Amino acid sequence: MVTGLLLASGLWAQMTVPATPKRMVTRSGNNMGGVSITSSDVAGDQKVRYTTHLVLSDARQWTSTDGKTLQAKLIAFEDIVVETPKGAAQPPAPTPPPTLTVIRAGKIRLVSNQKVFELALERLSRGDRDFVELVSTSRTKTAPPP
Repeated sequence: MVTGLLLASGLWAQMTVPATPKRMVTRSGNNMGGVSITSSDVAGDQKVRYTTHLVLSDARQWTSTDGKTLQAKLIAFEDIVVETPKGAAQPPAPTPPPTLTVIRAGKIRLVSNQKVFELALERLSRGDRDFVELVSTSRTKTAPPP
């Protein structure tokens, strides 16, 4: 039974985000016309985005209704995103929100091989749907009052 929130520090993802968007400039010197895209990135203006996925279960074998399997972890729909300047130290693990969404619009979120995707509950085997319901109800019971 899942009664607590697990934060998986190994699921931090880094992505460099330019501080300013790329700009379009007119080409010169040819008769083709058109535009080209140049980057206006300056090394000091780049940021690193850290995304924390809130893990709700250990990795387990998920089975679809057509018999396909996948090894993945169940994660909440809420993510914690922190941006820091490039080269700065990794920020400490943030505090998770008080309530987490396990099921949204009939779907769940899974993470496998550091890739996040949504899967419709109706595509899961009966046992997996029961597991998701168990996690969802245990999250409701253990959530602190507002």
